[in-house]
Amino acid sequence: MNSLKNKYHQLFHKLFGELNDDLLEQIISSGTKKEFNTGEYLFHQGDSESCLYIVLSGRLRAIKEDGNGVRILGDIGEGEPVGEFALFTGEPRMASVLAIRKSAVLEFDQQEYFQLVARNPKLANSMTRFVINRLRRNTFQQNQSSPPKNIALINLQADHDLSPWTIDMEAYFKENGIPVQVFDHESQEALSDHEFFDSLESYAGVNILICSETNPNWSHQCLVYADLVILATDFKGNPALYQIEKDLDLYSQSILNKKIYLLFLHEKEASMPKETSKWLENRTINLHIHVRQGNSGDIRRFCRIITNNATGLVLGGGGAKGYAHLGVVKALQEKGIEIDFLGGTSAGAIYGITMSFSDFDFEKIEVITQHAVESKLTSNDISLPLISFLSGKKVKKFVKNLFKEFGLEDIWVNSYCVSTNYSRASAKIHDRGPIWQQVMASMAIPGVFPPVVIDQYLHVDGAVMDNLPIEPMYRYPISKIIAVSLSGLIDRKVEFESTPSNWSIFWDKFSRKSKYKLPNVGSLIINSLMLNSHQKQEVTKSKVSHYFELNLKGVGLLDESKWKEILKKGYDQTNEYLEQLPKEERFWEK
Repeated sequence: MNSLKNKYHQLFHKLFGELNDDLLEQIISSGTKKEFNTGEYLFHQGDSESCLYIVLSGRLRAIKEDGNGVRILGDIGEGEPVGEFALFTGEPRMASVLAIRKSAVLEFDQQEYFQLVARNPKLANSMTRFVINRLRRNTFQQNQSSPPKNIALINLQADHDLSPWTIDMEAYFKENGIPVQVFDHESQEALSDHEFFDSLESYAGVNILICSETNPNWSHQCLVYADLVILATDFKGNPALYQIEKDLDLYSQSILNKKIYLLFLHEKEASMPKETSKWLENRTINLHIHVRQGNSGDIRRFCRIITNNATGLVLGGGGAKGYAHLGVVKALQEKGIEIDFLGGTSAGAIYGITMSFSDFDFEKIEVITQHAVESKLTSNDISLPLISFLSGKKVKKFVKNLFKEFGLEDIWVNSYCVSTNYSRASAKIHDRGPIWQQVMASMAIPGVFPPVVIDQYLHVDGAVMDNLPIEPMYRYPISKIIAVSLSGLIDRKVEFESTPSNWSIFWDKFSRKSKYKLPNVGSLIINSLMLNSHQKQEVTKSKVSHYFELNLKGVGLLDESKWKEILKKGYDQTNEYLEQLPKEERFWEK
């Protein structure tokens, strides 16, 4: 009984904060405990009843039906409320909610809830705060699910020993105070399946269930109770579908589907993966992750990802100002901030993906950068200006030589870049396909470089639509986002009543009077194209954990010669920003 009471204390603490025994008893006695089997609905979209539920165990899923079919909004885990909007507003249910495994909830009707908060007004404040934070989080995170409690780890090759990786995983969880249990079929044979799987709910931490084709019934049961499915495979194995994947019907479309991650296991000191795409062709997965045996950085990243506690880095565009991103990441690394996902636009794409492609080895990164500068990629590249002033041939050759035949899916740290699909007038997120091609598309500044053709569509610089691509980062299981802008909106006034003539501007520059401070034609065109993107950036920047704009005044769009100075500015300003943060915001120190 004490263990159950302790569990309820932990559950309700997430929602209501500190609770004494009397208040805990009031909450429990005010509601009605209800149990639901897999597939049973708590309520349906359009229902008029207005009960509030708090999840005691198991996992629920919210789904919405419209003209396009059924859309999964997200999962609700232990200690989270569901149905609060109908309770507060009296309006019909906006979505349906069902149990995706055996679950228990505490149900409150309006009268029960209002009586409870009348006696304890602080509970209403806590509930309101929780709901507001969830709304804020879901603005971009598309109803990001609660961290998984039960994880089914399916070994695709029965003869492949997973213990070198699972031992490292257990060590990470223990070091970070996260309780974890690892079970295989043999470890629970003394209990019936019913007893064993029900016992998982009372555990306060993460349950990892090792599955294989040698015990199909056990594996089926694990899937029923799992919140997340991880397919573990030797990367050098056969990429065709395995029998266990077919037997478990992993890729059928259903509202009860579990998230599936594909875990690629690599030997120690493995070289960069190639042809990851072969594994992804016939599988419908949510994410793939590369992990090297004995690589502590890879293990930490994997564990943060599977517990929805990863860190994402988003880098904005800005031409040669992008060298500052190198300094930013160098400073982050030195502080102990590890990047689990990386995204960027334009300069943020080329410099960011070069860093993740180089596995954040700064000796290698600086060699690549020095070579790029010495190659003078934008010099002597003038083209007949029908679609662009530069031909882009020198840049293309350099980028192809750098990234060779590797795809974005091959990079150790999952990375994406954004371009603008000119033909469709929409942003395009690239997370698969040839790195060189996707990066060229992301940095194809209109008028400066020619558009890039991908899948028969013209693509130009991602900054036209989204110069700081924060939204795509919310597709990943992140808890923190660091966003770095090279170009915020600046309030600029001019000191003249009307625009001077070209001759007046020419004479002003020739005589060095500096009476007319105007952007040149290139800056005027490029910045005008990006105005909407800058405005979007102003709106989205409040939705990240840490956002800062670098002061790079005086750095031109193609000012390659100052790259070391620009890198140092990024490094120094990042260190200054991090040092000024309050202690409670320094998540890397916890």
